[in-house]
Amino acid sequence: MDDLEFRRFLKIDVTVLEVWVEQGWLLPQRRDGTRNFRDTDVARAQLILDLTRDMGVNDAGVDLIMDLVDQIHGLRGTLRELLTAMEEQDEEVKRRLRGKLDDLAGIRGL
Repeated sequence: MDDLEFRRFLKIDVTVLEVWVEQGWLLPQRRDGTRNFRDTDVARAQLILDLTRDMGVNDAGVDLIMDLVDQIHGLRGTLRELLTAMEEQDEEVKRRLRGKLDDLAGIRGL
């Protein structure tokens, strides 16, 4: 989706889009000198709109929230990789890992 389609879909003006890109809240791909927005950019933009229009969050708050969203996304990817690595282990290792995780969860009251 190009700039114009993106702005029309979200009903935002060019200035708003430029601020979001400058802030690093959106990271469109570049192709032949033009920006292209993916589905993830649309989802992020809709979150930004919810935060700013509906919840009254200021730019500093949006910056913090988007950073936290990115951290959570990264952690989820790491967790998926860990789980995949665990599942590739033999049954004895998996049993010991599950036992250790159960012990830790019990200690934390989870």
